[in-house]
Amino acid sequence: MVKSGFMSLDPRRLLVLRAVRRAGGVLPAARALHLTPSAVSQAVTRLEQEAGLALVDRSRRGGGRTLELTSAGHALADRAEEVAEALALAERETASLRGAASGPVRVGGFATVLRRLVAPAVGALSLAGSAVVPEVVEVDEPTGRRAVRAGRLDLLLVERVLGDDPPVTPGLAVEDLMHDAYRVVVPAAWPRPDVLDELLGRPWVAGPPGQPARLVLDRLAAAGERRPRVQHTCLEASATLALVGAGLGAAVVTELALAYLPHPGARATSGSVDAGSRVLSVVHRSGRADPSPAAVAVLDALRVQAGEEVSPG
Repeated sequence: MVKSGFMSLDPRRLLVLRAVRRAGGVLPAARALHLTPSAVSQAVTRLEQEAGLALVDRSRRGGGRTLELTSAGHALADRAEEVAEALALAERETASLRGAASGPVRVGGFATVLRRLVAPAVGALSLAGSAVVPEVVEVDEPTGRRAVRAGRLDLLLVERVLGDDPPVTPGLAVEDLMHDAYRVVVPAAWPRPDVLDELLGRPWVAGPPGQPARLVLDRLAAAGERRPRVQHTCLEASATLALVGAGLGAAVVTELALAYLPHPGARATSGSVDAGSRVLSVVHRSGRADPSPAAVAVLDALRVQAGEEVSPG
């Protein structure tokens, strides 16, 4: 048992404990707080001395396992959530009184949305003289969701195939921004007409199983009478279109990608092949004071940019 010196609890150390629980350990919490791991460990130890309680279950540390709090640690981390919420509400009210949001906003996402949505949105904020300071990170969705929960990201742009429900992550909210149509793209030298069953019998360029465009191809195959022959695997639309343009196969690509990526030697099929759409969404924390005023400013700019690209469905 940690002995108490009857000291008052430092709210800053409570916030460190909150970060440790959210991030699942000292190292990820240190990254989220921009502190050294030593400073985080010292803050937790000092908080234990102030509380007179063991807050970390040290019997379960090591071996790469997630750090676990004791019941007392969880109780104080719950109170730390209330402290953080009160501070965030005060920040929001202060921003409202000033008439402007300010401060850093960390935005993550994949290449297409960073280029077509995030870059123009934050660029417009900068041109308007906003005091918001954006930090943009290219990141995959699972890593990004963990970063949002841990406080290392404020907003995360994600995608899903239209008709699928968004993943449910405790503590996170999802807001749909826009629909983006999928198109089947083929080498320009391939003969017409663009008939689904005839296309399915040809070679394809696709992502790995589970990737959204690959899911669309799998659903097209389910609607046809042939199983597609995936001969080439690509993760990026630019590489996919290059292979299609070289005559190596057909592919499923989104309208947003086609709008900015050069694709000589490739053409989109006619409307006879309906590949559906994807939904582009933004993920953020769902606390009473979330998102922050600065994040709201960026989110508003993303809504405007999404409206200029493709009207929501």
